[in-house]
Formats: sequence, C-alpha cells, structure tokens
Amino acid sequence: MSAHEPFSGRQELPAALRGFLDRLAGAPVVDPVASALVDQAVAVLRRPGFDTLLSLPQLTFQPFDYQQETAATVLRRMRGRAILADEVGLGKTIEAGLVASELRMRGLADRTLVITPAGLVEQWRDELERKFGMPTAILSGSDVTPDGRGNGPVLLASLATARRDPLKSRLTGTAWDLVIADEAHRLRSTRSASGKLIRALTARFLLLLTATPVENRLQDLYEMISLVAPGLLGTPSQFRARHAAPGGDGGGVGSPRNLTELRARSRQVMVRHRRSEVALRLPQRLAETVLVTPDTDERDMYAELAERIRVEAKEATAARRIALRSAARLAGSTPAAAAPTLRKLGWTDLATAAEAITNPAKVRLLVARLGEHAARGEKVLVFTAFRQTVDAVATATRAAGIDAAVYHGSLRRAEKELAIGSFRDEKPVLLSTESAGEGRNLQFCHVMVNLDLPWNPMQIEQRLGRLHRVGQTHDVLLTNLACRGTIEERILHVLENKINMFELVIGELDMILGRINEDFDFEQAVFDAFTASEDGNAFGRRMDELGDDLAAARAGYLADRGTVDALVGEDDA
Repeated sequence: MSAHEPFSGRQELPAALRGFLDRLAGAPVVDPVASALVDQAVAVLRRPGFDTLLSLPQLTFQPFDYQQETAATVLRRMRGRAILADEVGLGKTIEAGLVASELRMRGLADRTLVITPAGLVEQWRDELERKFGMPTAILSGSDVTPDGRGNGPVLLASLATARRDPLKSRLTGTAWDLVIADEAHRLRSTRSASGKLIRALTARFLLLLTATPVENRLQDLYEMISLVAPGLLGTPSQFRARHAAPGGDGGGVGSPRNLTELRARSRQVMVRHRRSEVALRLPQRLAETVLVTPDTDERDMYAELAERIRVEAKEATAARRIALRSAARLAGSTPAAAAPTLRKLGWTDLATAAEAITNPAKVRLLVARLGEHAARGEKVLVFTAFRQTVDAVATATRAAGIDAAVYHGSLRRAEKELAIGSFRDEKPVLLSTESAGEGRNLQFCHVMVNLDLPWNPMQIEQRLGRLHRVGQTHDVLLTNLACRGTIEERILHVLENKINMFELVIGELDMILGRINEDFDFEQAVFDAFTASEDGNAFGRRMDELGDDLAAARAGYLADRGTVDALVGEDDA
C-alpha cells in the first residue's frame, strides 16, 4: 500500500494514528534520487575515521610502529597525498600498502594504479597480494581497458610501458582514486616522458615513493612537492626568491635560505625516517668470492665459445644476439646448462664437448662446501639461474650422500610448499632456481651460495633478500662461485671493488643503477662490452670503465642522501 492509497480499516484505528495517516497521505512522494543520496551520506558517516587502522587484523604480518604511524599521518593530516621518503630499506612499500588498504576498505580507492620501474613490478605484486591480501593485475602495452570498477584489482604498470601509447592514453584518460608511484625521483622532470605522464594522470590520492626527493638541485624538491601539493611552495620564481642560496642561480642545492620554513612546509606533505631514528638493525652480511680454476676441458670449451660469440655478434641480428647472450650466461653456470642452447645455435661440436663435462670443478667445490656446512648443522640455500644446473647439482649431491630439496618454477604449488617445508624441517640443502628468490622468506637459513651469477645485479640482491631481511637472527654468509677467466669473474670484480655491492642495504643498488640512466640495463651493458672487445684484456678495461660510472653514481647517491636529510630532516634540538 502506498502513502496515498486509502486504508480500508481506518475507522477502527485510534484517533491519533488516524491523524498521522492523514498527514502522511498529504505528504509529497519521496524522490528516489534524494533517498539514495541520503543512504550514501549515512554510509559515509558510518565509516570509521583514520584514527583506527581497519586493515591491521587482515594482514599476514605485523607492520612496525613507525610504518603504522606514517600511514595514519598520510591519511589524517596529509589527506592521502604525500611523499614517502624513508631511507632505503625501511619499507616505503609497506607504508603505501597500508594507505591503500585503508582507503580500499572504506570504498575510497576502488580504482588504484601502481607505477613502478619494470624490475619492481613482480615485487609489488607479491607484497600486495601476500601481505595485504589485495588482488592485482599487471598491465602490458597491449592493455587498453585499465580502468578498474568496484573493488577490483590493484593495477600495476611498469613506468616504461605506462609512458607509451596505447596504454598511456588509457591511463591518462581514467579518473583514478589512488595512484602510487615508486622510485618517484624518476618522475620529477617536467620535460621527461615519465614526468609528463605523472602530471597527466588524474588522481584524488597520490603517493610518491623515493628515498632521494632531492638530488643535485633545490628545484628537485620544488617539483616533487608540487606534484602532491600544487602551490604549497608558491610559484617557481617565488620559491627561488624565498629559498635559493645567496649568490647562486637558484639551481644548485647549496645552503638554502629560510631553511626552517622550508623544512616545515616540506613536512606538511613528506614523511622521512632514517635508519638511525627507527633503530632498525639487521645482522651482518658476510660476503666472499671464491674463484675456481676450471679443468682444462672446461677452460678450452669456454674460450672457444667466447671467441665464437665475439665474432658472430658483430654481424648478428637482434634475435641472434639474444641467443648468443643466453649461451654466454649458461656457460657461466655449468657446461650441462649450456649444451642444449649450443646445439640450437648450430655449434654441435661445442655442445658435444659440454655434454662430456659431467663433473665440473665448480660443482665439485660446491659439494665439498655443502658437506662442511652440513657437518656443522647449517642449512644452505644454493641458487642457480638454470634448471639444467639444478638437476646436475642434485645428481652430484646425491652421489655425495647429501640430502637436498629441489625447488624450481616447473613444480606445482603443493610441490613447492613441500620442498620449502622439507628444507625448513629436515633437509640441510635447498637447490633452487630464481623462483625461490621471489617472495619466499627463508630466515631460518643464514648461508647462501650463488653457484652462478646473474648478470642483472638486481637479481643478486633479490636472492640475498630471501635471507638477509627482518627476522633473520644470524649473520648471513654469502659465497659467490665463479670460474677464472669468465664474464662472471669480471662482473663480480666491478660489483665488489667499485660499489661494494654486498655491503649495500637492500634497495640501494637500484638507486645507484638508476642514476646511470633512466633505462640503464646492466646486463646489456656487460654483453655489449664483451662483444665489442677483441680479447679478455680489452673486456677488462671496458668493465673497469663501467665500474667507474657505477662508483660515481654511488658517490652521488650518498651525497644526495645527506642533502635530503639537511633539507627535509627534523630541526636540530
């Protein structure tokens, strides 16, 4: 019955109720649009404030207090637009994940986009799905419908892909609730393709993650802050007039004027923690490189392979160069790993020679080392990039009476869990491909051996991150095995002697590599240096030059870290 229909039993009702029905019958019809708006308003009012983080009970880990405080600060005081500028290794990803979780639980971030360097896309996916329980989807260059609906997945895109059409046009044509940009110092420049992309995106909430919001120009800070809070620092000319160093042109960092005021304004949109402030300590990382003298047949095979690659690469197509590079990497692991690729390249003589080497010197040394660790009751994680090497080493360890679990990407999920469980509970050794370097926390182990060396240093860091992370209670011992006279020996020389890679905090390496060039590819640079050199000595000189570039980048990174502390840190007491 509607409010305007007569009620047949009206006379039987009390007089007061009949009067109420009369007034109700004369009332205007309820507007369904207005009613819906009221319902929405009531729903908003019922949402709890940001004083309480709703997502904490649903997480699979316990965030540090300073990470929870950062999320609350960003949500309450900064209204979801902020720069997370913690030092490397303190968990900016965790802080951003907390903010995203809180906004999504309140229905405020149904459309969320994460833009990150290509090498970090999978890491973001793993963090958001495993730790926060948020579904994700990775956008590729062919994706043209990236806009999420309802409580859809968090969309992830590499910076290189996002700044190119057709994806760029779709991203910039979507009204996002939340955009998260990792390594956001790459977005500062208003003239770069990356800078133009971030400025073309529309988002209610925006998080910029970078440990170095300032590099070599005071203007860097202005551009970063203006992304999240346009107008906070005035116009560019007003900013220079107010804060540029006396006698300077306003470009360099120098000693800015009105530093206390600049810090105060920066802290309105920026959160920065230093390692010393949060007292976050990890055990030591003890790294050693063991150079192995190859047997004569190994040395001869590798030398012949290296010469053929150098000769053929000069005139090779792009596809053939990729195959040649793969062969070089495989040969640096074990002959057994290289043999199938050598045969596909048409080098059957080399493939036959590789197959005949069934017990290479590096594997013999590894097995001896594993026996020593097992005798001391130490668990050992052995990494290799290739399945063929895992199989060869598994055969060798069995022959030596060493019980080893095996982990690789071809295993089903249940088999992977079984391998990790047996390594944790009973077996002293885990032989693994890179797949255990993605998302697995193995802090119950503190000894790791790189049987072969990835040419991409970020993969080396990812491997090490499985053990050297929060929760590890022992010093971590890392052993790198490399045969003398190989490309891997030269790579280790550069990484150890030029930038002290194995002393860096997890995350600092990417900061250094990114300073060489926005799209710098270390692996490609190594192969180019190798194929452009007429012999090993020339290759060594080219690698030293590459190492000098890395050393300069590391020095610049360390200097900029101090500059950031001076510009956005707390005032001295």
